[in-house]
Order: sequence, then structure tokens, then C-alpha cells
Amino acid sequence: MPKHRDVPSLKNLSLKSIGSMVVFMAPPIISNIQVYNEPQKIISSLQKSLDWLNKLLASHVPYYLYDTMAVEVLNSVKALIERTKKTYYPHTSMSAFLTEMNVVVSLTEVVLNAQLKHIDFSEWPKIMRYVLFKNLNKMTGLETLNLGSCASGWWTSEYDKCLFDGVAGMKYLKSLCLCFDSNDVIVQVVGENCLNIQSLDLTSSRSVTDRCIPFLLKCRNLRELYLHRTSVSIVGHAQLIASLPKLEDIGRCDEFGSIINNLHHNYYPSHGTFRLRKIQTRDLSTENLRLFVEMFPKVEYISLFHDMQISDLTVLTSLNNLRELKLLSCAFYGDYLKQLLEIRGSNLISLHLEHVEEMDFKVLIDISQYCPKLKSLVFYNCDFINTVTLPCEKIKVPFLNLERIFWVVDSAINHLEFILSHALNIQYIHLGSSTGITHSAVVNILNVNPMRHLKEFRVLYSSDMNMRTVELLLASCTNLSVLSELESWQGISIEELKIFKNHIYSNNFDLDIRPTLSFTT
Repeated sequence: MPKHRDVPSLKNLSLKSIGSMVVFMAPPIISNIQVYNEPQKIISSLQKSLDWLNKLLASHVPYYLYDTMAVEVLNSVKALIERTKKTYYPHTSMSAFLTEMNVVVSLTEVVLNAQLKHIDFSEWPKIMRYVLFKNLNKMTGLETLNLGSCASGWWTSEYDKCLFDGVAGMKYLKSLCLCFDSNDVIVQVVGENCLNIQSLDLTSSRSVTDRCIPFLLKCRNLRELYLHRTSVSIVGHAQLIASLPKLEDIGRCDEFGSIINNLHHNYYPSHGTFRLRKIQTRDLSTENLRLFVEMFPKVEYISLFHDMQISDLTVLTSLNNLRELKLLSCAFYGDYLKQLLEIRGSNLISLHLEHVEEMDFKVLIDISQYCPKLKSLVFYNCDFINTVTLPCEKIKVPFLNLERIFWVVDSAINHLEFILSHALNIQYIHLGSSTGITHSAVVNILNVNPMRHLKEFRVLYSSDMNMRTVELLLASCTNLSVLSELESWQGISIEELKIFKNHIYSNNFDLDIRPTLSFTT
């Protein structure tokens, strides 16, 4: 049976109560401002109440709990906004409704001050994001700021001013994400004021050009710089890679082959090797790969979209630090992936194979033997050939350290059974909609491997898995906390699912069966 939910701690109950307290203050604030007719007095009264609440929270909540408290308050305000929206009817006084909405939305401000360290705008609805954006200048203590695409394409000069004024005061900022809407002036403000910045995500911001490079070069602590789909040139990328002393990750970069050539021509070998540890690219030639392994010997992660220009993946065997490998569109034998794993697989902890051909049962044997430390394994739309199962008596225990498997492969149930039957320490199983997994397959697997460490079991579709399957999983996998997509198991009726949900609730089991309908790899 699954574990029971823990009794909430006094600390957590207290933090949740702060959110309730803030929401409870909305009616008194509305009553106070209703006595005024002049707009200026209404605004002044509202702001005075918000400032009082802000100071109260800042002075009574310990600094190490402030971020957690802020999330609880914002969640409570978010719920209050939704409830207030539903109170509007055609006969409702529009002025009274707008006054109430203005107050409840303004409650977002009560946690915004210098004590806040981390905030992600994308977690909150647009109506709250606008308030957050207006008050950026109050959050001078921020270390992590995720704006996402804050203006959702509707960028105005007002947003520019709020962002400039806010970021200029964030001396402790270490991570900033502003996709789509960033520009050279914003990067200039960051470069001149946020000298501790370590991660900067400007993805898809076409207004970011080579003119911002001098300001990026001032950010000497940058470790992550994401410029995918910006207007920064190949020459600009090369200059940043060569000049930023701590840069380790540039995110996805489809022009990396041309950047390698530029670095080789202008900076190597006089500059020495480069520090990048993570590469995501495509369309590299074999010659590009040879230069790459020579110039970037510290690389630990590679995501490579293979094409016809690459004929031999064994070039990558020179990377002694390689720990995570993601390959898209290649052949296991024809492109010498087997030889690469044989030589370098002993260091790998993560292997992701997508649209890989020439896959058979022997491939699984090879992976299990060449990659004994493997913790994460992904097969996505790979073509498995149905061959006779090979004897496994003489091989070492396969997949002993595997903790996570993501399997989206058509009708290769025998291959899946082999992996899961031997993965004694598996914790996360994510299966696609056409894997062919059945009740009998689960029985076969559990008879060999009870999967005592399993925490998540997500199966997007099964033709016959039923409540008996659920009972077997719960009885065997005692650490199971997520059992998802039961709605797509054809052996479970709507009524059975409803009864099961009530059973979980009434017994206080710590088991999440909410559907996600999406996978994260």
C-alpha cells in the first residue's frame, strides 16, 4: 500500500495561514476606501493599507521562510481573484465590482520587497503579472528572476521603464530569464548593474544583436547564456565563448559548426581550449566534430542531431568527461554508436536515443554492459527489430543503477520487459501511448522485479490494464507516489476510477493520480 500523507507541520500551517490572513484583509480595505469620492484619496488609502501589510510581513516572517511565505500569499491572492471574478453578474454595479477587483489584484504587492529572493512570473496569471512588473523596483534583493515572456508580445515603453528601473537596482541578481521581449538596452542595463549574474536566458529575442556583446563581456561570472533565435552573429557567439572565462552552457545553438570554424581560425590554439561543458546542436560534419573534441575537452553533455555529414561517432571517444549523451536520427551500428558506448559508456549516467535505427535486443545488452552507471534512459520513436531474445546468463546484472526510463517505442514490449525486469532500482517509469504494455506484462515484470523503489508510474495508454494492475502495483511498489493517466487505461471504468479516488482520499494515501497528458524528458 502507498504511504500515508504526513501531518502538516506547524511551520507549514502557519505559512498557509498568512495567505489566509492577507485575503481576509480585503473586505476591510474595500470598506476603508469606499468612504472617499476623490480618486487620489482612494489610491492613497489603498496604498497605505498595502504598505502596512508589506511592512508587517517583512518584519514578522523569518528571512529564510520569506520566499515560501510569498508563494503561499500569492496563491491565496490568485484564488481570491478567481472567486471575485465569479461574483460578477449583469445586474452588478460595475464601479463596485471594479473597485473590489482593483483591491484584490493589488494585494499581490504585499510580498514585494527587498527580502524576496526568487520569483517566477510565469507561475502567475497575467492580471497579477502586471502588478509584479510594476513593482520590480521594490525587489532589490532578488537573486533569481524569471520573466518568461512577461508582456506576451505586447511590449510597451512602460514595460521598458519598469524593467530598466527594476533590474538596475538588483545588485545580487544571479539568474535572469526574459524570452522574446529582450533587447540590447536591457542587456546593457544587466551588464552595467548585475555583476554577479550567472545565468541569462534571452531566447527568441530578435532585438538582441551584436551591439550588446560589450555589455555581456562585463558579466565575468556568466556560466549560462542562452541566445538561441536571437540576432547575435556567429562572430559574436565566438567572441563570447572565447572571452567569458566561466561560460559553460550556451543552450541550443544550431550554428555551432560555423562557430567552431570561427574559433579555430581566430582564437585557437593561441587562446587554449574552451570551458563549455554543455552543447546542444545539429548538422555538424565529422571534421567539425574532430575540431570540437580538440577545442572543448571539458564537455560533459552533448545533444546532437545527426545528419549525413557525420559518418563516425567514435570521434566523441576523446571526451573523457562525457556523462550525458543525447543523439537524434542516427544508426546504432552504421554510425558506430556501439563503439562509442563501448569506449566511453562507462562514464555515462544519461543516454537519450531518438529516431535511432538498427535497434534490436542485442543493443539493450550492449547498453547495459557498456554503461553500468546509467541512471536515465530515453528511447523515443526508435525502430526496434523483433529478434530472438539472447541468453543473459553470462552478462553482468543489466541496468542495476537505472532510476528513470522514458519509453515511447511502438510494439517492443519484450524489450521493455527485459529492461524493467532487471532495473532493480528504477524510480520513474514514463511510457508512451503505443508501447503495447498490458496487465500480463506488468505481472511478468513484478514477478521478477517488485520495483520497491518505484516512485512514479505513468502510462499514457493501455488496452487492458485495469484495477487489478493498480492493486498489484500498490502492493509491490511501496514507495509509489504518482500513478498517472489511469483515465487512458481501457480496463478501468469511470465508476471504478471514482471509487479509487475516494479510497485514496478516505485513507489519506500519499498518491497522486491526476492526469498530466504530457511527458518531461
